Amino acid sequence: MRKRLTMIALGSLIACIAVAPGALGNKGHGPKGPKQAPGSISLTASPSTVTPTASTISVTGNVMATSGCRKDRTVQFSYVGTGGTTPLTATAMTGPNGDFAATLPKPADAAPATVTLQATAGQTDRKVGSAKKGKKAKKGRKITCLSAPGQTTLTVAP
Repeated sequence: MRKRLTMIALGSLIACIAVAPGALGNKGHGPKGPKQAPGSISLTASPSTVTPTASTISVTGNVMATSGCRKDRTVQFSYVGTGGTTPLTATAMTGPNGDFAATLPKPADAAPATVTLQATAGQTDRKVGSAKKGKKAKKGRKITCLSAPGQTTLTVAP
C-alpha cells in the first residue's frame, strides 16, 4: 500500500512539472523582438595628407552590414582633433550595396596635426521579406539596423 501511494504521489508530481512550463526554472517562449543587425563602415579619404592648398576632401566608403541594412542609410561625418569634435553638415546616402561618396571641407585644425574623420550611419528599423500582393507594405520580419561607426586618420601638413 505504501508503495502504491508513493508511486501515485511521484506520478502526480511529474504530471505537474510537465504541465507547468514555468516550474523549476523552465521558462515558456514569449514573443520575439526584432532581430538586431550590427554593422561597421569602411572609410577612405583622399587626400589623406591635407595641405594648405587643398580645400576639400573626397571620402568614399561602404556600410558593412546585412543586406537589408546596407541601402538607404544616411551617413554623418565629424572631425575629432585637438580642438574637440566638429560635426559636419555634409551627409551621404548609401546605395543598394552600401557604397557612398561625399565631399567634405578640410579640417580647421592648425598644422601640424592628426585629425580623425569619423563616419556614422544611425540606427534604423527595417522590414525584410516580400510585399503582399496588391499592398506596398512589407509583410516580413522586423530588423533593427544598429548604428554603424567607422573612422580614418588624416594628417594636416604645414
